[in-house]
Amino acid sequence: MIVQGSQLPHFNELIETLKSKFSNYSVYTLGSESQKSIVVQKSSLIGAQITVRDQEINVDACCPNLFVSALIGFISAIFPPYAKFEMKIAGFLKKKYT
Repeated sequence: MIVQGSQLPHFNELIETLKSKFSNYSVYTLGSESQKSIVVQKSSLIGAQITVRDQEINVDACCPNLFVSALIGFISAIFPPYAKFEMKIAGFLKKKYT
């Protein structure tokens, strides 16, 4: 899901906002310096990857555990718990930044 806005937060501000809002989940960065993403991890199987580009925030359901992710692959994007968690994160970001 893509969230578009005219005044999106800086990367570090977004991390702090997500840590504050989802304090019972793990929130951490992933990727290289030039292409960072934020992962909000609900469990070892369910998470959301957030990437900020230009005037949009891209939220994708993901499986934070690399081994399990390799096993279930694309199914995570359509499996109901993944989609629900993705929508929860995206819904919060839409309310906050649009």
